[in-house]
Amino acid sequence: MTNYVWPALAGKQRFTAVGMMSGTSMDGVDAALVTMSANPESPRVELTQFVSTPYPEALREALADLAGGANVTAEDVARLVTGVAVAFAGGFFDVCRQSGVDARSIDFIGAHGQTVAHVPPGSGSPVTGTLQLGPPSMIAALTGVTTVGDFRSGDLAIGGQAAPLAPYADFMLRRSAEKSRIILNIGGISNITYLRAGAGREDVIAFDAGPGNMVIDVLYRALFPGQGDFDEDGVRAAAGTANRNVVESMLRHPYFAGVPPKSAGHREFGPPFAWALKTAADAENASPEDTLATAAALTIDTIVDAVQRFLPPSGVDEVFVTGGGARNRVILDGLQAALSPVPVRPIDELGIPAEAKEACDFALLARETLLGRTNVIRNVTGAARALVLGSIARGSE
Repeated sequence: MTNYVWPALAGKQRFTAVGMMSGTSMDGVDAALVTMSANPESPRVELTQFVSTPYPEALREALADLAGGANVTAEDVARLVTGVAVAFAGGFFDVCRQSGVDARSIDFIGAHGQTVAHVPPGSGSPVTGTLQLGPPSMIAALTGVTTVGDFRSGDLAIGGQAAPLAPYADFMLRRSAEKSRIILNIGGISNITYLRAGAGREDVIAFDAGPGNMVIDVLYRALFPGQGDFDEDGVRAAAGTANRNVVESMLRHPYFAGVPPKSAGHREFGPPFAWALKTAADAENASPEDTLATAAALTIDTIVDAVQRFLPPSGVDEVFVTGGGARNRVILDGLQAALSPVPVRPIDELGIPAEAKEACDFALLARETLLGRTNVIRNVTGAARALVLGSIARGSE
């Protein structure tokens, strides 16, 4: 069967695209303007410009309320759908403007949208579901550019976790014939992609390990109000001491006992989990800095435990870290100490800044959608079969 190719891309050998992403931290829209070849054997993505556009505070708070289970109406959700789409369109025009590129010259957009609910198989719910706000049809209408979005729902429909999706891009762009690598994303949730040297696509091992920055960020904003949205460089956590009793108590959460395929989100590690950690830390008379250090230690421990339990012994040559956690020295230093002598380095060394990595990945995933290529690793998500994920909304072609 011949792959279906989106008509506007037929015959083109090189594309200019914008990938956009907003993670579980819900802080804004990351937009990466990239160029890439149409050739599946030459999938290299070249970053031209990256811009992170913060959400308006009211939108961010409303999204956090929705994801956290607040009592909202269908009209509230409808307004948030529009608000996210407008924010994504704004991120698109921001990255075009800052790069000096005419928005009309962009071939396509890959837009992940904003996840506000994720209920995969194994979550304990009798019915699964996943919800990303910011539909591609609205983004395409606002920008005039063909947009691919809704990447997760198809995989979920046939029994998959619908996450993580980045391992496909990790395999295409970051595998090595000589080195066995971990690509470790520490966003709101931490996830691991294991790329054994010389392995094929279905040999990839990937899953969500547990909380990344989500718990740390919630606690930081509560403990240090008015002092920013996150613990920059891990400075506050570095001034504290992790409480091992609290870490051990939080490790009893059932998610950590599960085996891949598995994925997590606000349902598992949102504000209620963060408040539980804070309550346990307060009972131990922990200082605010100690509480942050404890949350960081939990992130480190869950990543290290997942590596030791689910990856081949002595099968890792190097670890590359992406996401906001790549800038947190407490987390990086803790991982390096625990995984030594395996080097732990920022993914920047592979050519794409950590902040831009996921946005670039969704540009690649959108390329595959438009060229009719399967863009998910069935072994990772656990879906019944491989699919071409993503819905296409036509621009002003």
